[in-house]
Amino acid sequence: MAKSMDRALRRHHAERLKRNRRFYYGHDLALDPVRLGRALATAAVCSCWMCGNPRKHFGDRGIQELRLLQDVGEA
Repeated sequence: MAKSMDRALRRHHAERLKRNRRFYYGHDLALDPVRLGRALATAAVCSCWMCGNPRKHFGDRGIQELRLLQDVGEA
């Protein structure tokens, strides 16, 4: 794929995500372009136990790790 197509595709997806995430966080982010860009880069507001990675907060293991431990016999 040509370099200009990569750039065009990236811009297309950025605009699509901005349209879809415009009303995140309870208000219209189109009025504040900085917050809209932040919602584009990361949809999670914070990294608390409700928004963050469950492995970090609860010690959950992923499917691949569970399969590996099952094969080894440690689980």
